[in-house]
Amino acid sequence: MEKAKIFIDGSEGTTGLRIHERFAGRDDIELLTISKELRKEKKERARLINQSDIRVFNTCN
Repeated sequence: MEKAKIFIDGSEGTTGLRIHERFAGRDDIELLTISKELRKEKKERARLINQSDIRVFNTCN
């Protein structure tokens, strides 16, 4: 069985970090992460969003 891919958008904030910590120890999922340098790049965010099975949007605009 293939692992579910999860992308947490906004993972640099307090809530995003907590969500990431809860998933980090699991071996049945794959966390997709964005580098700090690219986190504001819309194309890279879109690529990870489209690649993931589950998206967590934790942004405040």
